[in-house]
Amino acid sequence: MPTRQINLHSIIKRFPGQRETIERLSRESDSFRSICEDYLRCADARRYWEQSCSEDAAGRRKEYASLLRELEEEILENLEAITQTSW
Repeated sequence: MPTRQINLHSIIKRFPGQRETIERLSRESDSFRSICEDYLRCADARRYWEQSCSEDAAGRRKEYASLLRELEEEILENLEAITQTSW
């Protein structure tokens, strides 16, 4: 089954020293790819709310900022786990 391709540019930009590991995990791990997809969707949502003048915007910005931090932690955990084991 072919793997889904996602744009990893912003994830690599966030973790520049991990480019090769990010690319490898995104090819070989469905769960890592899913975390990356969630991260990208969350980043898009945060950008939307940063531009919004809605009365809900401030709360949504905080919510998405928090979610992004959690997803970054998950990405880092995956990157650290792979560097501690050999493939």
